[in-house]
Amino acid sequence: MSRFRRTTARARQLWIGLRLNPQAGRARALRGDDAPGDRDAEDADDLPPEDDDIDDGPPEHRYVPLSLTVGASWSWRLLVIAAAVVAVFWALSQVTVVVIPVAISFLLAAMFQPVSAWLIRHGWNKSLASLLVLIGGLGVVVAVVYFVVVQFIAGIPDFSDQVTQGLSDARDWLETGPLGLDDQFVANALDDAEGNIVDWLQNNQEMLVQNGLSIAGSTASGLGNFFTGLFLVLFTTYFFMRDGRKIWQFLTGMIPAAGRGPMRYAGSAGWSTLVQYMRTMIIVAAVDAIAIGFGLWLLDIPLWLPLTTLIFLGAFVPIVGATVSGIVAVVVALVGTDNGLVNALIVLGIVLLVQQLESNLLQPVLMSRAVKLHPLAIVLAVTGGGFTFGIIGALVAVPLLAIVNGTMRALHHYRLRQREIEAEETAEDSGGAPSKDGEETVEQR
Repeated sequence: MSRFRRTTARARQLWIGLRLNPQAGRARALRGDDAPGDRDAEDADDLPPEDDDIDDGPPEHRYVPLSLTVGASWSWRLLVIAAAVVAVFWALSQVTVVVIPVAISFLLAAMFQPVSAWLIRHGWNKSLASLLVLIGGLGVVVAVVYFVVVQFIAGIPDFSDQVTQGLSDARDWLETGPLGLDDQFVANALDDAEGNIVDWLQNNQEMLVQNGLSIAGSTASGLGNFFTGLFLVLFTTYFFMRDGRKIWQFLTGMIPAAGRGPMRYAGSAGWSTLVQYMRTMIIVAAVDAIAIGFGLWLLDIPLWLPLTTLIFLGAFVPIVGATVSGIVAVVVALVGTDNGLVNALIVLGIVLLVQQLESNLLQPVLMSRAVKLHPLAIVLAVTGGGFTFGIIGALVAVPLLAIVNGTMRALHHYRLRQREIEAEETAEDSGGAPSKDGEETVEQR
């Protein structure tokens, strides 16, 4: 027993002794007070309650502030949730050969699904429509890649000549420009640099051979993983387009019946959000690529078409993708043109202008309406996904955030509509005129 409880017990015993003392009772009778029995009964009512009768809740509530108790309860629950999330991400990182292709196929299915659905609505067989859309999309990708590669190979000689000429101009500027360096000094510096490179290559020849063999082995393994991933992407994309709804109904069929309806409703809403996101990203990426590519074409920048394709692909990473890929165009303009510095500054201005157009017009008007995400949330998601899982993480982070946001909004809407339906049913039952509409579910409404 604690000191506080012992002191309380002693005080109570002293109180009982004083109030129930016989001599004190006779003295009250001589003064004409109430009868001892009545007084004793009243005194018994006035006695402080037993410690066991006091319901103060758990013992820590008497010594710990309520705010600290609530904060501690929230803290350990959040820690459990964080540990579960970390465990899930760790498990996914162990099977990236499967996770990455499935994630990519999920995005591709969301991109192709509207076309497949349109064909199905116009009488096409579901399997045939999904296969046709997949083959058509794959053919477009192959054709674009082939065309870009051909243009890149054709532009390499001119680009190499431009780089050589640029280095020669830089050497002339060092000799005749403001620095006024001596010809012999520049030649000796270049010769020394070349000699150092040759010496380093000779001294580290064995290490380079070992690294080359290691890279060759990694390349062979990487090619195997690439073709495996490509097969998984095509296979899963086809079935996501063909049987996506059946797959989701099968997965939600394993949860309790009470949560089956809300999860199916929320899953459909999340999928619709992803479809809108991919549709919007195609528009944004096309605007970024056309605007920057047109500027590169006007300035006659080498390899402008491959750079435009790179910007289009990079723009699928929202806000920062087109800017980062545009920096490559700035470098090419700097080293691959006659008036490199001026052209590089102009290209940099075009890239920044397009980035402002995307951030202040395209993102608020198109992206925010499609996925209802603030630009700050998009930037944080891209940064976190990129640092955690690299390029794939940056590509998948925003779609994943959009799905979670759409799903949570749909669950909230489902609960509100369910309460409205229950209220309508209660009102109809109390009025004695039940209606068939009261039996509808949220999905049907």
